[in-house]
Amino acid sequence: MKKLWALLMVSVMLAGALTACGNNGEKKELTIGTEATYPPFSYRDKKTNEVTGYDVEVAKEVAKRLDMKAKVVPTEWKNMFSSLGKRFDMVANQVTITPERKEQFAFSTPYTVSGGKVIVNKNNNEIKGIEDLKGKVVGTTQGSNYANEAEKAGAKVKYYKGIAQVLTDLDVNRVDAALNDELFILTELKNTKYNVKAVGEPFSENKMAFAFKKNDKDLAKKVDKALADMKKDGTLSKLSKKYFGADVSE
Repeated sequence: MKKLWALLMVSVMLAGALTACGNNGEKKELTIGTEATYPPFSYRDKKTNEVTGYDVEVAKEVAKRLDMKAKVVPTEWKNMFSSLGKRFDMVANQVTITPERKEQFAFSTPYTVSGGKVIVNKNNNEIKGIEDLKGKVVGTTQGSNYANEAEKAGAKVKYYKGIAQVLTDLDVNRVDAALNDELFILTELKNTKYNVKAVGEPFSENKMAFAFKKNDKDLAKKVDKALADMKKDGTLSKLSKKYFGADVSE
């Protein structure tokens, strides 16, 4: 009887474990790390307070095609990569693929192609591009690839919590310049309250993708398949045009 009871208990526990993982033993929830403070890519809707944006919508559509429930986890940029694999499965926050990051993380295929530009106060006529940043103070978020670009240009870097704080200080000349994605500049600086402007030509071509733990290549491959399907059926282009008025996915 004791043996039979033990076997029954093991069967119940196994059944519970399978139910928790789904019939196929796979994870049924895709947790997504994103800033929620970086419009139009990731931000809170003013009416609903829900996190939305281009990156978030693309990530949610990917989750849907993987038959997984998307769960968004708002996270400060400085903690984004250290939280990957702990608080969430992937990062959806315009992560630029760089050689240094490829050594530490796995990436999906790119879903955004853009470039970096320099932002200055509207009254600043001295800085006309990245070549003029030597010795200047550039505001950026901690861990951003733009910090590296600023240092390469000979600038001193001042770190901030988010882009809003950078622009606030640039508005009152506490920093000399900022660097950011030209798509952010095109969409968010058009009717901005900040007294700032973009100058010069794009100084880099950036390819942005979802980031994963280095050993999470299986999930990355599944996400790649979903993105390929979204490109093929026009969904990615449609989402891109919704936010930017053009297809920026390639």
